[in-house]
Amino acid sequence: MNQIMRLLREPLFHFLIIGSLLFALYRVVSGPTPTPVNSIVITPERVTQLAGGFEAVRKRPPTDNELRALVDSFVREEVYYREALALGLERDDTIIRRRLRQKMEFITDSGAELMEPQAGELEDYYQANIARFQQPPEIALTQVFLGQSPASDRIAEALAALRSDSETDPSLWGELTLLPPRLRLSTSGEIDGIFGTGFFDGLMQLPVASWSEPIQSGYGLHLVRIDERLAAQVTSLEAERDGIEREWRAEKANELQVSVYLRLLERYTVVMPDRISAEN
Repeated sequence: MNQIMRLLREPLFHFLIIGSLLFALYRVVSGPTPTPVNSIVITPERVTQLAGGFEAVRKRPPTDNELRALVDSFVREEVYYREALALGLERDDTIIRRRLRQKMEFITDSGAELMEPQAGELEDYYQANIARFQQPPEIALTQVFLGQSPASDRIAEALAALRSDSETDPSLWGELTLLPPRLRLSTSGEIDGIFGTGFFDGLMQLPVASWSEPIQSGYGLHLVRIDERLAAQVTSLEAERDGIEREWRAEKANELQVSVYLRLLERYTVVMPDRISAEN
């Protein structure tokens, strides 16, 4: 008891009590202590996120040891991340710059996803861009490749045989080639991609179900029979409303992205060289 009484009379003890009270009062007045800069806090939400990522890949929840390893890996990544920033390693790194740009643009695009067309706006957009919602013409064909410079009598003979008997095998009259003898309904891009630019336009002038006179491709001359031809068709707004709305939203996202960029650009002074040339 005597030792306790002596302790209570010690000035150092009084100092510690007063300091503790002042510290407690400071905590009350100032609010929660901010997290130190070098503190890495692993919240329960972060642990849940790591476990969810593991389960999404492995199709099962992690064991305790696996979860601990995930947390340790996250801490390691965070340490290296912070130290890399402290060293300025993110500067002048093309990959990081592009990734950060993508994130900024993603934020803008996310805002555009929340936009909804006003009354009549989607209809106006559809009418202004109706050519984009047009189904292109398509052609199905059978062709015989005659070569680059076939003799005129050979052309006449092949054409007469094909026209006179619909059961005649077209391959008997053509040269060996890797070009397809038949094509299902195909667009101009698909057909020109095989036979060369402009071939589709030539086919549009041919009659259906009849063997044509020789037509030129990027490889040589062909006899062609148009088996089926579909004219261009305009997609109605009602039939393709969801797709047209996606196109509208994508255009709005681009407009919003440009608008945000121009506003951000106003914060900067851009100094350009007097002359910009690839020869610099």
